[in-house]
Amino acid sequence: MQGVSTLESSELRGYHISIAACAWFLIIVRIVWRIRSSHPKLDGQSNFTHQLAKATHYLLLFSIAMMAISGPAMLWTAGLPIEIFELISIPSPISPMLSINLIAVATHEFFANAVMTLILIHIGGAFKHLMFNDDDTFISMLIAAKSKRLDRTIR
Repeated sequence: MQGVSTLESSELRGYHISIAACAWFLIIVRIVWRIRSSHPKLDGQSNFTHQLAKATHYLLLFSIAMMAISGPAMLWTAGLPIEIFELISIPSPISPMLSINLIAVATHEFFANAVMTLILIHIGGAFKHLMFNDDDTFISMLIAAKSKRLDRTIR
């Protein structure tokens, strides 16, 4: 078996591009939101683990941002439009540039691997809280914590 056929590969790539294009605005909003919000230090958390968690979050968001930039750059520097579910086509605003295209492809691939690695580290940190720390971090990821203001109004 030789893997995915060219047609399936092309179809999967089309879905990948379409979903990424649709998520592009949400990704940018999420990055801005994280930059503007704080990273609260948990009770009992050491400075080292707090800084490690912050660095992991920022590296993950930076890697996602680089993918959001290099993805369109890959297509446009190849002279190709961004096709969104075959409904919308965003033509390349520049002429093909092979040298820049090679850089965009390498950048996209590098940061895709970085995102996967950082997601695994992030999941590992979540399970560390679940299994080894005596805190509610893992539960608070699944269930939104009640705000203190709301808590006071109910009592």
